[in-house]
Amino acid sequence: MDLYFDNAATTRLSEEALEAYIRTEREFFANPSSIHREGLKAHKELERNRERMASLLSVPPSSLIFTSGATESIAAVFSSLLLSEPGKAIISSVEHDAVSSWIRPLEAYGWKTARIKAKGGIVRKEDLASELTPDTRLVAVMAVNNVTGAVEDIKGLAETVREYERNLKHRIFFFADSVQALGKIPYDLTGLGIDGASFSAHKINGPRGIGLLYLRRPEAFRALSPAGGQEKGKRGGTENLPAIAGFAAAAEKWLTGTEESWKRIRALNQMVRDTIRELGFSILSPDDGSPYIISFASPLPSEVYTRMLSDRGICVSSGSACSNNTKGEGERILLSMGFRSSEAKQAVRISLSNESDEESVAELAKAIKEIGNGR
Repeated sequence: MDLYFDNAATTRLSEEALEAYIRTEREFFANPSSIHREGLKAHKELERNRERMASLLSVPPSSLIFTSGATESIAAVFSSLLLSEPGKAIISSVEHDAVSSWIRPLEAYGWKTARIKAKGGIVRKEDLASELTPDTRLVAVMAVNNVTGAVEDIKGLAETVREYERNLKHRIFFFADSVQALGKIPYDLTGLGIDGASFSAHKINGPRGIGLLYLRRPEAFRALSPAGGQEKGKRGGTENLPAIAGFAAAAEKWLTGTEESWKRIRALNQMVRDTIRELGFSILSPDDGSPYIISFASPLPSEVYTRMLSDRGICVSSGSACSNNTKGEGERILLSMGFRSSEAKQAVRISLSNESDEESVAELAKAIKEIGNGR
C-alpha cells in the first residue's frame, strides 16, 4: 500500500467512523423529519449527535448546522449576503477557492470587496484595521492555511473588528474557514469571538460529504433558501444521519488526547523539516504553523516532483488538492504570501494525520533524499 501524506486533502475513514455510519444506517433508517415512530427515533439520534459535537466544540447545540461539507457551509454564509443590503466584504488574499470564488458574485450584486494582504500567510491586525469602514458587513479570514499550515491570530483579528464595531449600528460578521483547524491546533470557538465557522469531517478521518456550519447567533442568520425547513430552516434537505454519526465518532477520537497527538505529530514534522533543510530546499511553512502541514520548494516543477514520489509509492500534493482541478490556486496563494514565483511553481505539500507514524515518515525522508535535486 502507498504511503499516504496528502491528509490535508482528505483522510482515510477511521474504523470508529465507519462502524458508527453502518450502525446508524441500519438502526435509524427513517427520515428524521417524519413524525411516525421510526422518524422520531431518527430525529432523536440526530439531536444526540448534534449534542455530541456541541460538547466537543464547547458550544450550544443550537449553534451547529449540519451540511454536506465546508464548501456548502461557506456558500450558506456568503449566499445569505445576497439577501441583505450591499456593503463591504473584507476577505484575506490567501483564502481557499471556496471563499474567494464568492468575490465576483458579491460584486455583481453591488457589494464592495477588499483583499487583505497576508505576508507569510499571516494577516496583520493593522492591515485589517486599515480596511474597516462604516459599511463593512463581513470579514473572512481562514484559521489555518491549507497550503502552508500558517495559523492566523483569529482571536486578535476578531477583537480588532469588535473594537471598530463599537461605533457602528450594525454587527460585522466575522467568518473563519476552520477546516484545517479542527483537532489540529488549540481552537476554542467560544473564546475566539467569531460569528461563523466551517468544518469538514473528511479532514479528521470522518466520512466525505458531511460538514458543519457554526453560527454564534443562528436566530439572526437568514438562509438564501430554507427549502424543506430542516436544520431549523438554515439548511434544507434530508439530513445525512449515518454520515453525521460518523463525523461525531471521528471527532471524538481526534479531540481526545490532543496534546499527546500534537506532540507526536510535531516530532514527525521536525523529521521532515530536517530532511528538507539537509538538502537545502526552502521550507514554505512557518515554524509555528500547524504541525500537520509542511510545504517546501522542490528543485523541480511541483507536478514532476509529486509524480516522482508517487512512482516510489508515496502520495503528496502539489499545492492544495482542490487546486489541481483549478490550475494556479495553490500558486496564487503562495504568491499572495510573498513567495517567489519559482517557489510557488515548485511547491510540494506534505500533510500528516494522527495515523502517520515514525516508520512511514522515515520512508518519506528516504525517498526525498533519493530524489535529491532530481538530476
